[in-house]
Amino acid sequence: MITPIDNNVPAPQQPAATPGWDGLTLEQLRFRRAMALVRREVGRERVSGMLDNVKSNVQQNGVRSLLFTPNTVKGLKWVDYALLGFKSFRLLSKLFGKKK
Repeated sequence: MITPIDNNVPAPQQPAATPGWDGLTLEQLRFRRAMALVRREVGRERVSGMLDNVKSNVQQNGVRSLLFTPNTVKGLKWVDYALLGFKSFRLLSKLFGKKK
């Protein structure tokens, strides 16, 4: 399980803008780089987890699970599929029928 990033971590203090200030220190640059890498890695893991859930859902319930939640898929009867197909056909025929 991925733990959320603690956004309450104080950022390193930057010196006040003075004419003699040459930029960030090495420690501050390292800290910022490390935080950026952590954010990127957490984002990757989150997307990877979502893709794994979608893949397992499709493997269990087929392609129709991309359109419906698993509980909805379990409750659909053959009549529901017929009505969905009929409505989809009417919609698509209207779209492609006006191509003249």
